[in-house]
Amino acid sequence: MKAPEKIERNVFFVINKSDVNDKEQSKLAEVVAFAKANPSAKFTVTGYADKGTGTAAVNKRIAEQRAQSVKTKLVYSGIEATRISTSSKGDTVQPFANNDDNRVVIIIGEE
Repeated sequence: MKAPEKIERNVFFVINKSDVNDKEQSKLAEVVAFAKANPSAKFTVTGYADKGTGTAAVNKRIAEQRAQSVKTKLVYSGIEATRISTSSKGDTVQPFANNDDNRVVIIIGEE
């Protein structure tokens, strides 16, 4: 039996921004390629914000906007919206030790 396929990509953002910059676009292209090669794969898109700047309310909003921005780009690139679930952690979870790295959306795709 084949091991399950999985992809994980971290899409980083500029402070107080939710648009995916050019440098990060290649990561979305890798996710799209994975989706096309694995048509039954489902994706989770989770937005985060850094705790070092902004208020909890602002960080909650920006993290949600980041997750939605990534989902929109993935759908535009051909992944069915029903295959993508989004969530947001705001600044309540900090996946990385470096504060600035927590301005991120983590995409996980699995068969």
